Amino acid sequence: MAGLVRGRAAWSEERIAGLAEEAARRAAAVSDPVATVRADGGAARVDLDLVVAHGAELTAVAGAVRRRVAARIEAYTGLTVEAVTVTVVGLSLPAEATTPTGGHHPEAGRRDPARSPGRTREAT
Repeated sequence: MAGLVRGRAAWSEERIAGLAEEAARRAAAVSDPVATVRADGGAARVDLDLVVAHGAELTAVAGAVRRRVAARIEAYTGLTVEAVTVTVVGLSLPAEATTPTGGHHPEAGRRDPARSPGRTREAT
C-alpha cells in the first residue's frame, strides 16, 4: 500500500510495523519483536512475533502487548486496529545462567530454536 494519510503524515504498512515493534519492545519481558501489518482503508491488522523472558506469564504478556500496540497505532495514525495477533516464537534465558557446577556456561542466554518449547499463539 502506497501510504495511509492522517493529516500530513503518510503511514506505510512498513512504518506502522515499526511503530508496532517499538511499542512491543517497551512491554516488560519482551524482546526481538517483528511485526507485519495489513492496512486497508481506515483499519489495520497486526501480526507480531516476539521473544518473552523465561518465567513471564505468557498470557499476561501477550495481552499487555496487544493493548499497547493497538493503542499506539491508533493514537499515532488514526487507524482502527481490528486485531493484534501475538505469537511467542521463543523464550529468552537469563544472561547470567550458570552450569550445575557453578561455572558460567558459554551458551547461557542464547536462544536455540531447535530446543524451543514450541510456538504459543495468542490471538485477539
